[in-house]
Amino acid sequence: MDDSTRTTRGSRSRPATGSAGLPESPSDTRMAELERRLADLEGEPSMRDRGRKLMDRVVPPEATRHFRNAGREQLLGVRSIVDHWIKRIDDAETQATEPGGRHRIEID
Repeated sequence: MDDSTRTTRGSRSRPATGSAGLPESPSDTRMAELERRLADLEGEPSMRDRGRKLMDRVVPPEATRHFRNAGREQLLGVRSIVDHWIKRIDDAETQATEPGGRHRIEID
């Protein structure tokens, strides 16, 4: 058995070097191949771009405007809830610090 197909206990034969499924190649050739593949990937539209184009073909612009406005209204609703609870906390703190209101007593 040569060095490239040695096995250890419980493992299968595998080459000692090289990538699985790819023939060994000089590093310059490998680097050129990787750069070409990267350029191909960067040239393709992203999943987001493809999804947006699909939605643009399916959903009319007026509906998109309505959905955007509805999302804005939902966020404004959440803001109203947060503002309400901030005001309640501020009011409770004000009442606790006013004379005649609650005050803290240190216990030894």
